[in-house]
Amino acid sequence: MNLLGVELNNKEAVFVLMNSEGGMFNVKETRTRGIELRDAENAPGIQAFFSIFKKMVEDYKVDTIAIKQRPMRGKFSGSANSFKMEAAIQLIENVRVEMVNNKEIKETLKQNPLEYTMKDLELRQFQESAFNTAYSFALRND
Repeated sequence: MNLLGVELNNKEAVFVLMNSEGGMFNVKETRTRGIELRDAENAPGIQAFFSIFKKMVEDYKVDTIAIKQRPMRGKFSGSANSFKMEAAIQLIENVRVEMVNNKEIKETLKQNPLEYTMKDLELRQFQESAFNTAYSFALRND
């Protein structure tokens, strides 16, 4: 399964692409590490984000997108822009989109600690949350 782990912040979708089969994971190289939402106040900005993300999903033959869930209220709640990006991603056809909550990610990492650092996997530190989301989802669904 080609799996895309995504973390949404105020201005961009940060992601990690991995292949998961039978408990084995292979992090794949992508042409970019994130897609920025520009001009979130207008429909053309959101449509541009949607088009770029959809093209990437098609190019890398992504089967499933696992998005790190953000709280709707409280101190650590997601921004309006992050929810716009989430909606745009969920509108992509022919791909499964699933939400993974933070508690599940923490429990998975506790039960299945990583033996590698982000540097070992040739990922940037800011991609760690997206990787953990994909890793947790893959372990749950393999």
